[in-house]
Amino acid sequence: MPHSASSPAARTDVELKAQLRAAGLRVTGIRLSIMRALRASRTALDATALDEQLAAAGEHADRVTVYRTLNTLVDSGIAHRIDPGDRIFRYSLTDHAHCTEGHHEHEHPHMVCDACGAVECIEDAEVVIKPRAKAETTPRSPRKFRITQQSVLLHGMCERCGET
Repeated sequence: MPHSASSPAARTDVELKAQLRAAGLRVTGIRLSIMRALRASRTALDATALDEQLAAAGEHADRVTVYRTLNTLVDSGIAHRIDPGDRIFRYSLTDHAHCTEGHHEHEHPHMVCDACGAVECIEDAEVVIKPRAKAETTPRSPRKFRITQQSVLLHGMCERCGET
């Protein structure tokens, strides 16, 4: 993941704490530890990888606490959940530099490595869905949807796996 000044990697603990408070959440050690791990990672992390990173850092949390914390961060808009189709969710911090109070701008495509399962955010890309030009003979769909979430996954091989 590229790291600009507004990216999650550039945030300090002070900013992470402020983000938790702004979301109406208490600042806890486990929340900060998980946010730090997500901030430091180049790829989106699954709960097992997070658990291993926490243990390596001397933080001990049971798996239920890790999952609950991740769900809380996702529900509050601080993190987002990526489902690459292998039944293992990956998590990443959102980039709130482009967010407003009512809309989170973290709908960017993700690259999924089919060899190792790594999932990387492609933060400098934008997905735009435009309606096709309507032909006069095309009937209009009677259904209308309000999009609440979008997910674009690009599958291929990461640089590391492509070298072998």
